[in-house]
Amino acid sequence: ETRVVTLRWLGNRLLVEAENLGYRALSEDPLEVRAVEESFADSVLWAGELAAVEGAPPARALVDFTSFIVRDAHDVAGTLRRSEEGSYSLDRERSVIDLDACLAFPDNLELEALLTFATAGDPGREVAEAAAVPDAFSIVQHHSLLRLPEPGYEPRAFDPRSGSFAIGFADYAAPLDAPLRRRWIVRHRLAKRDPAAARSAAVEPLVYYVDPGAPEPVRSALVEGASWWAAAFDAAGYEDAFRVEVLPAGAHPLDVRYNVIQWVHRSTRGWSYGGGVVDPRTGEIIKGHVTLGSLRIRQDRLIFEGLAGTAATGTGRADDPVELGLARIRQLAAHEVGHTLGLAHNFAASTYGPPYGRGSVMDYPAPLVGLGPDGRLDLSAAYATGAGAWDVQAIRYAYSEVAPGADEAAALAAILRENQERGLLFLTDQDARPPGAAHPLANLWDNDGDPVGGLERAIAVRQAALAAFGTGNVRPGEPLALLEEVLVPVYLHHRYQLEAAVKAVGGLYYEYALRGDPAASPEAGSGPRAEPVPAAYQRRALEVVLSTLEPEFLDLPEPVLRLLLPRAYGYPAHRELFASRTSPAFDALGAAATAAGMAASGLLQPERAARLVDLHRRDPALPSLEEVLDRVVAAAFAGEPPAELRQAEVRRAAQGAVVGSLLDLARSRGPNGASPAVRARTEGALAALGARLRESAGDGAEAAHRRYLAGEIARYLERRLEGESPLPGPAEPPPGAPIGMDWLGSGCEWNGE
Repeated sequence: ETRVVTLRWLGNRLLVEAENLGYRALSEDPLEVRAVEESFADSVLWAGELAAVEGAPPARALVDFTSFIVRDAHDVAGTLRRSEEGSYSLDRERSVIDLDACLAFPDNLELEALLTFATAGDPGREVAEAAAVPDAFSIVQHHSLLRLPEPGYEPRAFDPRSGSFAIGFADYAAPLDAPLRRRWIVRHRLAKRDPAAARSAAVEPLVYYVDPGAPEPVRSALVEGASWWAAAFDAAGYEDAFRVEVLPAGAHPLDVRYNVIQWVHRSTRGWSYGGGVVDPRTGEIIKGHVTLGSLRIRQDRLIFEGLAGTAATGTGRADDPVELGLARIRQLAAHEVGHTLGLAHNFAASTYGPPYGRGSVMDYPAPLVGLGPDGRLDLSAAYATGAGAWDVQAIRYAYSEVAPGADEAAALAAILRENQERGLLFLTDQDARPPGAAHPLANLWDNDGDPVGGLERAIAVRQAALAAFGTGNVRPGEPLALLEEVLVPVYLHHRYQLEAAVKAVGGLYYEYALRGDPAASPEAGSGPRAEPVPAAYQRRALEVVLSTLEPEFLDLPEPVLRLLLPRAYGYPAHRELFASRTSPAFDALGAAATAAGMAASGLLQPERAARLVDLHRRDPALPSLEEVLDRVVAAAFAGEPPAELRQAEVRRAAQGAVVGSLLDLARSRGPNGASPAVRARTEGALAALGARLRESAGDGAEAAHRRYLAGEIARYLERRLEGESPLPGPAEPPPGAPIGMDWLGSGCEWNGE
C-alpha cells in the first residue's frame, strides 16, 4: 500500500510517520486544517536512534535504517497463519538487507531485504510446493521511497458510472449542504500542449515498457496488445499520447520514471496484476506496473487443446492453440495496462459491442467458440482485437482535457449520457463475483447479452468437443494420463455461462444511477430502477440450467473414460484435476456430482432464494421459491429411475448433489445465511422429499440410495445434524479463473485477473 510519510526528528530519534489522509480539511484556513490533524491519529511506522548529527534540525543526520527494511512489513506470517499455511515467524538471524539490490534513481530509492520465515509446525501445501525447504523459506521484501510529485496535478471528481478507480477521504471543510465524503478518480498526469485545441500532442506522453525478459513471440504480443490503448487516447483528443516499447538496455524496471509490463513466473497458474504507485493525496498515478503470470498462456493453450485437439499446435493457423494463447495474452496485456491507467473491471461489457459482445478489454473475455455448418468447432473469432467501445469512453472520461474556461463537469456528464444512450452498461466486481449476485449481465468469462442463449451454445460446444475427444487432445510423446488435464476444461466448458444463466433466476436488472438521470428505457418510468428479470426469462433460465442435471449431460462417453488412465510415474495428481474417490482411477461419478452441484448450489443460494421470496411477494407472476424448489427436486427425482444401470447411477450422483445443496441452504446461518422464510420453505421441500423417498419400497441400489437420502434429511429435520456436516457433498470443481485481490477495499481496484 502506498503511503505518504514524514521523516520527523524528535530528540535524538528519527521517526517515519505515515500521514492520516483519510481525514482532511480542504481549506485555506490553517486552523481548520489543524483541527482535523489533531482529531485523527497518524501512525509511526518506525523509529531509530540518530548515530550522528550535523547542524540543528532540520539538517543532516545519520541513522541506521536496517531495522526498517528488515521487518515483516507485509505481515507475511499473519497471512500464512490466516490461510492455514503454517505458523511462521520472521527469523531475524537469517534475515538481512541486500545492499547489492539497494538502488538509487533520480526520483526514488529502492531498498531490499532477504527475509527468512521459519516454522516448527507443519507447512501448508502452497508453501511446500513453492519453497525449496518448506520449514524455512526466504523471500525478498522491497521498499520504495519516492520523491513527492511536482505540484500542478488537478484531481478529477469520481462518478460511479465512469469506470475509474477512486481514492476517497472525509473533507471536514465541506459546506454543511455538501457531502462529507470526497472521491477523486485514479489516473496519470496527462495534459495537452495546446489545451484550447480539440486535438493536441501531450506535454509528456504515457510510455509503457515491456520486460525484455519476456520471450518471443510473447514479447511482441504484449507490445501489440498493450498498444490498443493508443486508439482510446486518440479519441480523447490526444495525438501520440500513448506508446508501448521494449524496455531499453540500461533502463531499470524499478526506476519510477518507467511504466513497466513485467513477465513473472509462479509454480502454478496464478494471477496477473495491474498496479503501481498512486499518490494517495490526489489519486495521481506515479508509476504503472503490470505483472503478467507466464503460466496463463499455457493454461489457455491447454483449454484449446482440450476443445480442438493438438493437430494444429505449432502450425500458426487460426486454430493453433499456441496462436490462440497469444491472442489471449494480447487481451491480458491490454486488460492489466487498463488497470494501471486507472480503470476498473466492466463485467457487463461482454453483453454489447460486436456480435456476442466484445465491449471492453476490462471484462474477462471467454473464448468465443461456435459450431460450423459441419458441426465442428469454429475458433476463427475466439478473441477480439483492439480497445472496445467502453474502453474509449472510460479513457475519455478520465483523461479528456476541456478547453480553458469550459465547464469540466458538464463535459464529463455529456460523456456519461452518451454511454447511456449507446447502451454501454458498466457493472463491476461487486455485481459479478458474489455467489448471490443478482444481475444476469454482470459475469466473468461469459459471452452474449442473452446469458441463457449463451449457456445453450456452450452446452452444444461442450457436447461436440466431448464427442471428438480422444488421444489427439494430448501432444505426441506425452503420457495419455495427461488427457485428464485437458478433459477438465472441456467437461466444465459450460461453467461460466451456467453462472450467468443462474443469475437470471431471482435476478434484477439495474445500473449505477444518480438523481436526475434520464430513464434507461421508456418502460423504466422516471429514471433507472431495479427491475426484476421478466418471469418468462427466469423460467427459461431455470429450465436450461436444470438440463445440466440430466444423466445424459453428466455422463462421459465410454470411449473417453477408457482413455483416462491412472497417473503415469513421475506425473503426480494436482489441484487442476477432479478429486477422486476411486483413486487411482478417474472418478466419473464424482465428476458428475461436481457438475451437478454447480447447478444445484447456484440456484439454491441464500440471497437468491430470499430474492425469490420477496420478488414473488411483490409480483405473483414471478417465480416463487416454492416453484424453484419444486423444479429442482423434479429435475433430479421425477419419474422412474433409468432402466440402464449406467444412467441410473449418474442420476443418483446428481440427486445426492441436489439434496446436499438443499441441506446447505436450510442450514446456512448468519447475516448472509438463509432467512426464516427461506429456511421454512426449504425445510418444507426437504420434508416432502424425505416422505417420498421413504415410501419407496424394494431392494437393491436404488432403494438403498433413497433410504440413505431420506435418513439424512430426517437427521437434519430432527436437528440431529446440528454441529456436523450433512451427507458428503460433491467435490469442489478444479480451480477456474485465477482472479485477483482487492486494492483500497473494493472489488478488483487497481489490479487484474
